[in-house]
Amino acid sequence: MGKGQKVIIIGLDGGTLNLMNPWMEEGKLPNFSKIKKKGVYGKLRSTTPCYSAPAWVSISTGVQPGKHGIYDFFPTDSLKKKIINSRYRRTPAIWNVLTDEGKKSIIVNIPGTYPPEKINGVMITGLLTPSEESDFTYPKEVKNNLTKDKLGKYELEQVVVDDIPKGLTAKYAPEKLAEQVNMITISHATVTMNLMQKYEWDLAMVVFRGTDDAQHLLWDRKDLILSCYKKADEYLGKFMEKYPDALFIIVSDHGFGQPEKYVYLNNALYNAGYLKTTSDPARGFNAFVTSMFDTFSKFIFHILPVKKLVRTQIGRKIIQSSGVKSNIDFSKTKALYHSVCSRGIRINLKDKYIEGIVDKKDYTKVRSNLIGFLNNLKDPETGENIVETIYTSEEIYGKNAVNDPLDLIFDLKEGYGAQELIQPVGGMKAFLNWNAGLSIISPPGFYDWVGDHSQYGIIFMYGKNIKAGKKIDASVVDIVPTVLSALGIAIPSYIDGKTLNDAFVKKPKVEIIEKKEKILTKSEFDKIKKFRLILKKNKIKVK
Repeated sequence: MGKGQKVIIIGLDGGTLNLMNPWMEEGKLPNFSKIKKKGVYGKLRSTTPCYSAPAWVSISTGVQPGKHGIYDFFPTDSLKKKIINSRYRRTPAIWNVLTDEGKKSIIVNIPGTYPPEKINGVMITGLLTPSEESDFTYPKEVKNNLTKDKLGKYELEQVVVDDIPKGLTAKYAPEKLAEQVNMITISHATVTMNLMQKYEWDLAMVVFRGTDDAQHLLWDRKDLILSCYKKADEYLGKFMEKYPDALFIIVSDHGFGQPEKYVYLNNALYNAGYLKTTSDPARGFNAFVTSMFDTFSKFIFHILPVKKLVRTQIGRKIIQSSGVKSNIDFSKTKALYHSVCSRGIRINLKDKYIEGIVDKKDYTKVRSNLIGFLNNLKDPETGENIVETIYTSEEIYGKNAVNDPLDLIFDLKEGYGAQELIQPVGGMKAFLNWNAGLSIISPPGFYDWVGDHSQYGIIFMYGKNIKAGKKIDASVVDIVPTVLSALGIAIPSYIDGKTLNDAFVKKPKVEIIEKKEKILTKSEFDKIKKFRLILKKNKIKVK
């Protein structure tokens, strides 16, 4: 093993055995069923929190978020809601390690890979790519070949921007959304297979993201979700037929389930006095706009070309500059819930943020008070606690975590999802009810997902040296060391995961090589941030 071995990693975003197991038993996913019987399969533990941004980076690097520094789609070291990019990642990805070893990679549609890196191979970036006008391929000339008559047309997803048209389509034309999702899977699979035919490779990796969108937005339409799994299964079969000697690893970044209620965390922080707004969140302009959009959304969907409008330059700017944080008065806010998928709270510290108000000497007290606040957060309908577990950043990511993780991270009890919006719960009816105030609990509403993430995703492995019919459990950080061992490459000592030896008939030789990453210490990073803050306050620009 190692010499001449090829590895194919297929990501099935949000893949969950809760749905797949019965479908495999019923013969609806024949290729996954084949791997389950002739290979290994099991649960794959995600990161905490179990969201795509940190999880895909952990799958790609073999380290926990405290080392790679990606905790969310949005930077956690800033109060501005800009989108992260690959430059935030602080440890090498597997394609960097393989490049150093002279191995070739084909990397397609991995979330968070924009801008593309110079690797020994080909990279086409995935979710978080800003627009079709960006340079999203390496080498650059590959982009010119992403046409129907060459490598195939490549469908780009745009986070935040595409959320509006996807959400409206799910509500008013769900079959159309499933069709769109499946067309994207076909696009990414076709481009990947054509690249594999044209270029040499040792590792090929592609992520099919459609299952994530379908489960978030169509959880109550299992027939449509099944169609998305079936499309992924179909192309898995084509890969297996074309490359019978390859080692296949199929993974998901997290699992899926259904929240019965949503907790509006920033509403709760506002009610408790931790968060202040620039206008009345229950009656202000932002609340009016979101309520009006809810009320007239069906008309908007059927009359306006929403997807085209939001993808224009002005459309992107409007969407990305609006939202929750545009209404927060940071000069009076002590803490806020960071984003819908962060599961974390940021304390607004002085010397860290321009409008920070919490003194460093008061940090421990404020954080302790917030822990008490979360511990006592109750569902007003049942009187039961909502939060399951609360972690400090040091507890979960370590004292030397890079890129300034959020101050508190928490898990909610089963059946609850989290929302960041600061607004009346219940649309226009709630907006017009002057005595309603800001509720903190709601069944999934217009702006909420019908399905949401759960901790355990999937892992399937298949190949000539893989055991048959064995069930295993693994973590997202185990994928990189397993691939490196299979390719006969030493595992850098900073890797957190382990080689999944139990999956192999003949166990690969595992070699650990002492290697430390050239990353800034937390104190060095804090000094740079403080220096940048001084420059901003004094309006000094640095070229």
